Amino acid sequence: MRRIVYVIALCLIWMISLNQVYLFAHQPEGFDKYGGWTGIKGEVTGCFHTQKIGNRWWIITPAGNVFFATVMSGVRFSGIPETDSEKRPYQETCLRKYSNETTWAETSIKRLKDWGFNTVGNWSSKSVFSFSRLPYLMDVDIGKKAPNVIPQGYYGYFPDVFDPLFAESFRANVEEKIKWYPQLTDDTWLIGYFLADEPSWYGSKQRRGALVDDFIALPENMYGKKAWRDFIAKKYGKIENLNLAWGKNLKSFDELLKLTIIKENKEVITKDKLDFFKFIAEEFSRRTVVILKEYDQHHLILGSRPSRHYPEVVEAVGKYTDIYAMSYGHLNEGYKISPEFDKIIGEIYETTGKPLLLGVLISAVDSGLPYGTVKTQRDRGISYWRYLRKLASSPNIVGLSWFQYFDPPRKCYDERAANWGLVNELDEPYEEAVKLISQANDMIYAYASGTSTFAPEFDGFLSLKKEVALEISQQPLRTQTIPIQNSGFEEGGKGWKLQAWKGKSKASIDSFTKHSGKKALKIEGGPDKGWNSVGVGVQYKPSLALKPDFQYKLSVWIKTKDVENSAFARIKVKYNNGNLAYFATEDVYGTTDWKLVETKFSPNEDSIAEYLGVQLVGRGIAWFDDITLEVIKE
Repeated sequence: MRRIVYVIALCLIWMISLNQVYLFAHQPEGFDKYGGWTGIKGEVTGCFHTQKIGNRWWIITPAGNVFFATVMSGVRFSGIPETDSEKRPYQETCLRKYSNETTWAETSIKRLKDWGFNTVGNWSSKSVFSFSRLPYLMDVDIGKKAPNVIPQGYYGYFPDVFDPLFAESFRANVEEKIKWYPQLTDDTWLIGYFLADEPSWYGSKQRRGALVDDFIALPENMYGKKAWRDFIAKKYGKIENLNLAWGKNLKSFDELLKLTIIKENKEVITKDKLDFFKFIAEEFSRRTVVILKEYDQHHLILGSRPSRHYPEVVEAVGKYTDIYAMSYGHLNEGYKISPEFDKIIGEIYETTGKPLLLGVLISAVDSGLPYGTVKTQRDRGISYWRYLRKLASSPNIVGLSWFQYFDPPRKCYDERAANWGLVNELDEPYEEAVKLISQANDMIYAYASGTSTFAPEFDGFLSLKKEVALEISQQPLRTQTIPIQNSGFEEGGKGWKLQAWKGKSKASIDSFTKHSGKKALKIEGGPDKGWNSVGVGVQYKPSLALKPDFQYKLSVWIKTKDVENSAFARIKVKYNNGNLAYFATEDVYGTTDWKLVETKFSPNEDSIAEYLGVQLVGRGIAWFDDITLEVIKE
């Protein structure tokens, strides 16, 4: 009866005016001290754990009540330093405003509770999670004592997990974290640990399996290279078996130590590499979890927040986690949820059998920071609401984590710094966003228990006519092609700049290899690796005006030979407010016949195209032909 009354109370909504939102009453009754809802009971274990009740997963509080985590990460007094500077704008503001960290922490904690966030996330100040009486998550991180297997000049860090320095580094970090906060391992308010944050599983080539090529390229005396040899030797047993499968003529498995490149000219080689990729992920997870469990047997493991859902990583990391946390923010596209959401979440759960915690990052361009995913703070709040409804209604998801509490400085460690925060650099809340977000958070248990399906819409007011929206979305779309000068290179290089952006790549017109017509563009990579060798064919200021109410599709035919990194097309746009955005097709690499690749996008504001280009990164050869830009309008 209590559950029914509670849900009915949550679902009482009323319209204040056409342009205002529905309001929901806060319900402090019916919750335990940890924020768990008493409407559904789980096991009482004295610490946070996970439990499946009926067909739905929950986090269970130490008091035995269900809990759906709404996490706010990065509630940090120190802020973020500006690039090449000791200046920390957010911290300086808070010192002027509050005079001390304690007063700042009290204000921030009150805000989180008022906004409906029930968990303090990683990268937060001790002053917040130690006195807030809110559950919290702790990051350990892997440290960087182990050698980086990703070559210099490429983005990212990934340790040689087979090197003893990897385990030593992680152990030192665990001990340092406990020294920093001695009550950590016995604290009932701690939900669990992140073991790392978005390790570079994609490797130097930024794609599935590329990390294995980085291990293969290691010097023969490194542990990771020896692990590759031992893995293959164990799999095949005899060198004759390997030679037969790979089409090689190796005299012993030790010859694998001298090979720095192994081309995937057979499916079996590709499979062996992906099997080793999974082995790397298992070693990464197993070694970190074993060490952490030596110090703490009671709290949950949330893994390493992978940013991509490679099946090998999902399986290996999921095996060693209690909750599979991922930072894959692309599932919320701002104005809509990715059509791939159910498929991706279903595949991850089917592989791991573990509940999920998802990251969310929604930024708006009206903040003054670049790279917004939506236009306004109001849109931002509605986007969060719709996404929260989707997550809380999904039986295998137990929480979401917002990144992050405050806005970064425009120039910081991330070149795509954007409106991440719910407060700006002056510690002022974005009122339109937080009002909607707090109302959404009040609906968690109504959604999670299946007693409400209400969802707001981006239509000037919060419409309840979901059926009408579905009918409109199923209507046929009208497509129109936008003319591009010399899109098939039949007029040679007319209208295009054929150049090397970096290194000694060479771009030219090819009359022998083409997709259609008589010519195509050919780009030959230089001798340097990766982004040290970039060749392009580009149209500057191509006189394209792009509108936010339209969806565009950029596509190109690409053929490749021995491309190590990537070949793609992209368009760079400049919004009226001066911000820039890039929209790129999927990458093509290796050796492939002609393949059509594309990207669909919709600008946030009125914009013009700064350039339209095709690009080869790294060594190899790529051909480009028949570039098209289409506009789609309902």
